Parts: sequence; C-alpha cells; structure tokens
Amino acid sequence: MTNQLDTDTPRPDRQWTVAADGADLAVFEWGDPAATPLVLVHGLTDTHRVWATVAALLTDGFRVIAYDVRGHGRSGSPALLAQFRLDRLADDFYAVIDAASPKQPVHTCGHGWGAVQLWEAVCDSRANTRIASFTAISGPNLDHLGLWLRAVAPHVRLRAGDLGWWLSGVRWTWSPLPVARRLYPPRVRTLLVERLGGLSPVPARIARTWRTDLVAGGRIAQANLLHHLRRPRVRRTAVPVQLLVDSTDPFVPAALYDTSTRWVDRLWRCAVPADHWLPVTEPLLVAEAIANFVDDMRADHASITPRSS
Repeated sequence: MTNQLDTDTPRPDRQWTVAADGADLAVFEWGDPAATPLVLVHGLTDTHRVWATVAALLTDGFRVIAYDVRGHGRSGSPALLAQFRLDRLADDFYAVIDAASPKQPVHTCGHGWGAVQLWEAVCDSRANTRIASFTAISGPNLDHLGLWLRAVAPHVRLRAGDLGWWLSGVRWTWSPLPVARRLYPPRVRTLLVERLGGLSPVPARIARTWRTDLVAGGRIAQANLLHHLRRPRVRRTAVPVQLLVDSTDPFVPAALYDTSTRWVDRLWRCAVPADHWLPVTEPLLVAEAIANFVDDMRADHASITPRSS
C-alpha cells in the first residue's frame, strides 16, 4: 500500500445522521433511493470510505448505504468502554436500517470487524424480518469461534498461524492506546499492511480521522474479543450467509469458519484468490460477489416479505 490520505475516493450522493444510543452515526448513500437497499459495514480503524469503489460499482442495481461505525470517521464516540460492545454495535446497525429502509429488508456485507458486528446483528431475532442476506469478508462470529476453541482445545495442539487474527487482536486489546495513537502514523500502517499481508502497493484508504479511528478500533476489540471467546453464546441464524474466504489471509485463517455450518441454516462458502483487504484491493470481485448472491436469493425465492404498512 502507498501512504495516501483518502482525498479522491468516489463521493456519496447523500449524507445524513441517525441518532443511536450513545452516539450519532454519520450515514452515506450512493445510487437510486428506490433501488434495493444494501448496507456495508467497515472494520476497525477504517471509515465508510473503504467501501467507496465497491459502492460506485453497485449503484446500477442498489441503493448502497454505508455508515461510520461509532467512534470512527464522522460518527460520535461514546465515553464508556461498555458502549462499544457488540450488542450496542448491532443496535447501531438496526438504527441505521430502521431509518433508511423501515419497511423493506436489507442486504448487507461487512469486512473484518464490520463482519463481526453483522454476525451479531444476523443472529439477533430482529434479523428474521429485517435482513435479506449477509456477505462476510474476513470476519468470523466471535461466539462461534469461542465455542470452536472450547471444543478443539482439549484435543488439538493449535499452531500460532491457526489463530493469527485472534492473537493479533489479543495483543491489540492489551496495547496502550494513547501511546499507539502517537506511534502509529499512516506510513507505519501501510508498512504493516505490506509486510503482514504480502501485498503489492495499492492506494490505502486512510481517512484524516485515522488517529481517533485507531483508538475507537482498539476499544471495540478490547470490549468484545476476550469477552466472547471466554464466554461464548450459542448463536444461530436463518439469514442466508455468504462467506468470502481467502485461504492465505494472515489475519483470519480459513479454519476459523469451519464451525459456521453448525450455526447457519443456509450457508455458502466462496474461496477467493485475494487478500485480507478485498474492498480496496479487489472492489470489482466484492461487488460481483454481493450482486450475484443477491440475485441467487431472488431466484431461489428466498427474499423476506417486506413489513406491512
């Protein structure tokens, strides 16, 4: 990746704000307001802009909606660590879709911790009438992962590489965030991306709010990671789920998804020859995967009936 502040991404057509519990959320839209709603959720230290190219590619068939997760970008940041728990982040998602599409279910896609947040949302009872499909990129369900770890721990000697994403997350939750904010300029981030991900240089979507984004991302990891791995819940969903899985992802090894079939009624797993940062490095692949999955759901008559007036 190159060290480039995000100043030239495709701009959204509309912007508005939704009031959530503890933070006002900045929401951005591309495409026809009457088209099929698709909500995209970014990961830690990113903003809605990580989706800009994907959104631009999908505007012919979708009303694309993305928002800055609490503490990131232009959204507000709560004061308490507990306000970054996954249940609060899922409530944020539902606040956005209730404001944007109160009567029509939405399709959705999340990357990294954006996918982790959406797993929480799709396993919520509200998902049965509000979410039509979910595409997850580089983000497992933490409760499914915790249950898997409990099952394999007595029998299997895990290698560090099997839990690369988990180990890096644990280190992050223990890092002194105020110090990290001073010592983690954009160029350091891009160097880590190149070294850990083995990527060729590509433009990095580094927002001007990267310092506060970093702190908010650390607080989300700190509030959730060990909590769910140590005390996992049984979480099931009837929402159709598509996993975009890269077997070479250094942060989210493919094995972390192996237990998903146990908890998801309708699951599709798609292997992709790409890297961890798909929305930036392979936006066309992501856009086509989402659009094709939505088309498959329509063809299979699997869409959810919209709410009555």
